[in-house]
Parts: sequence; C-alpha cells; structure tokens
Amino acid sequence: MTKLLPLAYGYLRMDLVDDGDRAEQQITQAAQHLGFQMAAVFREHSPETIVPTAYLDLVCECCRADAHTVIAAPGHLSGMTVPQTVLLDMLATRARAHVREVTL
Repeated sequence: MTKLLPLAYGYLRMDLVDDGDRAEQQITQAAQHLGFQMAAVFREHSPETIVPTAYLDLVCECCRADAHTVIAAPGHLSGMTVPQTVLLDMLATRARAHVREVTL
C-alpha cells in the first residue's frame, strides 16, 4: 500500500525569481524532501495590494484542504508590504498552517 503524504502548498513571488518554472520545481522538490506532497504552488506576479491576491487564495486553499504547511523561498513573505508577522499569523490562525522557507 502506498503511503499518503501530508499536503503542502507553495508560494512564490515572481518578481523575486528569474525562472518561475525552475523555482516551482525547486520548491516542489524541497516539499518532497521534507516529506510532503506538493498540492499546488501559488504564484504572486506583482504584490501591488496590501494583502496580495495569490496569498489570499493560498490561505483559502489551505483552509479548504486542511493543509498545514506552506513552502516558500526566503524573503517571499517577509518582503511584502504587510509585515511578515501579520502574514504568518493569518496563515497560522485561519488555516492552522506554518511556513517553511527553503533556499532555491
């Protein structure tokens, strides 16, 4: 019987990576290395609002899927207009999810 791995979601800010496909592949590999199945990677093309759209979609999806892990590259959350602690608190409170930063 195949063991089902817990789900994780990825988050990438496209303004911080040169090659989005490569960065997504690296985040997916990091999730697998950490023992998670990557469900989807949310790509934020240009975080122009206080709370970016793809980030809100990520929070909703974590709640819907009852997933508790988000994989992100360093700075992809902390570089937002909203302080990092607010974004992390929103994930922790609304989706009971925690962020793991991985080097790309």
